[in-house]
Amino acid sequence: MEVITKKVFCEIHEINYEARSYKIGKTEHLESCPKCSEVTELANQEELQKQKLEAIRQRISLNFKRSEIPPRYTTRSFDNYDCYTEKHTAALGMAESYLKLIKEDAGKGTGLILSGGVGTGKTHLACAIGNEYIKVGSVLFIKVSALIRRIRETYRPNSTKTEQQAIDEFRGIDLLIIDEIGVQRGTQDEENILFEVIDDRYSFFKSTILISNLNINEIKKYLGERAVDRMRENGGSAIVMDWESYRHRVDRNKHLPNAEEAKYK
Repeated sequence: MEVITKKVFCEIHEINYEARSYKIGKTEHLESCPKCSEVTELANQEELQKQKLEAIRQRISLNFKRSEIPPRYTTRSFDNYDCYTEKHTAALGMAESYLKLIKEDAGKGTGLILSGGVGTGKTHLACAIGNEYIKVGSVLFIKVSALIRRIRETYRPNSTKTEQQAIDEFRGIDLLIIDEIGVQRGTQDEENILFEVIDDRYSFFKSTILISNLNINEIKKYLGERAVDRMRENGGSAIVMDWESYRHRVDRNKHLPNAEEAKYK
């Protein structure tokens, strides 16, 4: 390979520059103008950034599809959570703090319990956390009845997976949201299944959110002290949402003039 240096004029940028010429056989390869190279490098960087952003977009889209968050709750966020009292504001603040904690220290495996009556906004806050966390990790929203059913399906003689494999699948999710804790009968078998899932996730530093209409003492009876103890570890907390249903509040204020009614929407 023959290499020589020659003076070249770039017609695009109208500048003279010294370029090395590589001659391989009868073909000559000439170095580009420095300014042309800068433009090419910038274009390559922009293309690489576009590819990175597209990869992130596809990952988030896939996380949303796999999350099984109900369609009604895919738009739930902290911004559209209505705060009527200081208690609502405090609950919102705790949910935001929890999200920040698990995003900044994803390996910590912190738990959160949302406890309160029907219509108090528990699922809204849980899904608001999930919808944000999806941007950095995998999320699964599942009712406790479906979780127990998935585990019990492995008991069938023709099951293609073992109970441990099913538990491992739940462990593989970065943030698991379990809804309707306490709706089931609360048998010893159910308690054992839930403990296995919660304990396994605790052991592998995975974060878990529990949603329940029960109060904290009732949750302890349903889940067992061991499971609740795991949820408390590493700064785990509970948000007690002991106010009236949002739906009742709206229904009660339907008689208000339009200007006043708008405040509750």
